[in-house]
Amino acid sequence: MSLVAGLTVAAGALVAPAAAAAPASDLGPKVVHTNQAPTGNSVTFRYQAPPGVESVQIYGEWWFSRAETVTCQGCGDARTGAQWQPGDILADPWRSMPMAKGTDGVWTFTTPLPSGTFRYAFTHDCTSPTASGCTLHPDPANPLEVLPHADAPGALLSRVYVPSSKRFPSYDNGYQAPVARNKAGTLEQRRYDSPLSTNPPGKHDIVVYLPHGYDPARATAYPTLYLSHGGGGNATDWTMEGVAHEILENAIRDRAAQPMVIVSTDFNGLPDGNQGYVNDLRDNVIPFVEQNYHVSTRAEDRAFGGLSAGGARAITLLYDNTDLVGYHAAWGAAGGSVTPTQEQVDRMRAVTGGIHVGTGLQDWLANIAPNSVARTENWRAAGVDVTEYNIDGVHVWDVWRQMLNHYVRNVAFRTTTTSLDVDTAQAGNSHRTRINATAEVGSVTVGERAPSGKVDFYSGDKYLGSAPIRKGVAELKGTVDGQLDQPVTARYQGDDLFNASESAPVTAG
Repeated sequence: MSLVAGLTVAAGALVAPAAAAAPASDLGPKVVHTNQAPTGNSVTFRYQAPPGVESVQIYGEWWFSRAETVTCQGCGDARTGAQWQPGDILADPWRSMPMAKGTDGVWTFTTPLPSGTFRYAFTHDCTSPTASGCTLHPDPANPLEVLPHADAPGALLSRVYVPSSKRFPSYDNGYQAPVARNKAGTLEQRRYDSPLSTNPPGKHDIVVYLPHGYDPARATAYPTLYLSHGGGGNATDWTMEGVAHEILENAIRDRAAQPMVIVSTDFNGLPDGNQGYVNDLRDNVIPFVEQNYHVSTRAEDRAFGGLSAGGARAITLLYDNTDLVGYHAAWGAAGGSVTPTQEQVDRMRAVTGGIHVGTGLQDWLANIAPNSVARTENWRAAGVDVTEYNIDGVHVWDVWRQMLNHYVRNVAFRTTTTSLDVDTAQAGNSHRTRINATAEVGSVTVGERAPSGKVDFYSGDKYLGSAPIRKGVAELKGTVDGQLDQPVTARYQGDDLFNASESAPVTAG
């Protein structure tokens, strides 16, 4: 099993892993299949503390609650993994638990855990139950994939993935499981020129994920997914906490998404708030990525997603800079007008790809959940087509990982267009009509694959027949009973990688 580490914003100071001798092979987290209630799995953490440490605590996010008890920010049951119950959500805030020191000098802690990605760190001689004021130490036996730069906000934490148990099923989180090393892509930390950046001056950070098998000479350029972290985060968040690269590779493996390049951005040190971030994205980030990687330069081949404060930036992009990307997503948006102007509505209606929005329904931070639901209702009432994905959950990464997974499997880079040409004629002296209908089906986004499957043809509600797509075209030729007194439409059914679409009605003639 691949065990890697992550980032979060949490109580405590920011520290880098201490330089030390290589840890013993039995240090770090170990997942054990117990086949016992409540989850069928447990994790044992083993940690070698520096000399002089008298007590060690583990600070983890494995605190659970019934959704109905979370009626305010920070409310909930706050039960441990040993007390986990089916239907629980991952709750906030985090808490510390004491570790036990063995005769070998190694500190240990064991807890049952449901399936999913969990983050943790260690504290030394800390008396605060929430690690307030205590230094957080990531697990040196479970190193980070990429490290944030020294001036980046956030605290370093490690992460562990727990698989599901067939006997004691918990969450369906296989979509975020670490992929095998030989099936993984490449993470790159890059620094680009940004005249807007004040920290560091003139330079700014991104993390780029190149999918497994990335080919800089591929005949078709790759689409690009741009992601934004939330308040207090940095460019490494979507990799270290959001496991975006694992989510993508699992979707590709399941044939639910095509390979794409992921760019995790950083809004720290950029002036003018949300619009300043969008300006940097337009003027500096996107040009840098398109000059240095084999990605498409068309807006239709770009997608964006942001969480919390990044979700507010996503809404600014959608409302006022709509043409920059073809696909938009805002998750748990901490800001952004609930009621758009008519000009903003007109721009949203013209989105060529798709709009995805969602929230944890118990996210009471700054009224995020009710604002997200109301905003989406207003969009729909104004005639905006939007995919809404709300789930039980609070303001945590467990929610945003699910949002990203739903986005790449259901919306991003999946939109198709269907057009239709129809010729009809009476079939001799019979009461039948000869029809020749040609539907063209195409993807809005570039990619190695084109839409496949079938197109259904209708005259009003009357089913005329189906035809397979060959080289982007489906043809229906033959005769049908009666006259076609209703316009004809072609309805593409969709496939694993592409969503359904329908042509405009065509009057037969």
